[in-house]
Amino acid sequence: MSDSVWRLPFEGANLAVLADCHIHAGGPQFPPALFPRLQGVDLIITLGDMGERAGLDQLQEIAPVLGVRGGDDEDDLRTHHAARVLTGSGYRIGCVFDAQATGLAQACDPFVAAAGAAQACQRLFGGPVDILLHASTHRPDEARFGPRGSALNPGSAILPAEGAKPTFLRLKVAAEGCYGQVIWVA
Repeated sequence: MSDSVWRLPFEGANLAVLADCHIHAGGPQFPPALFPRLQGVDLIITLGDMGERAGLDQLQEIAPVLGVRGGDDEDDLRTHHAARVLTGSGYRIGCVFDAQATGLAQACDPFVAAAGAAQACQRLFGGPVDILLHASTHRPDEARFGPRGSALNPGSAILPAEGAKPTFLRLKVAAEGCYGQVIWVA
């Protein structure tokens, strides 16, 4: 199995999905209200533009961190890949930073699947995915993707787009279903 394919640790995994945080010394930092909301997750998925490695280290104190690289990320093994697949409980979850740049989307804000999305999934993930996690817009979004799936964008917990609230995504992956909820960071 490629190191860009990662098996969820167990049935019923609880994931937190963050993106577009741009953590830098002297710059944006995680709001204190975020950390209590991440308690109890089994894995934190980052979808790029997290900034400096110190941000990933802070998240790693809560749960294991795994993700993909965006344009504003330091080199780190946790986010080494441009695309990643998570598998478990009968689901395949594809992760990318910019769905439009990878050929998965015609537009990202709001998400509109590209005509060649199936071919892009094959190239990036080795086949279709049930859920596409993507970022780069700083705005949460949910859209249809493929015959039975969803494209989910967690928004940004630190630097939301104009008119958006600071958010991240909680995702529970179990055999009976995969359930996502956008969480507002108060």
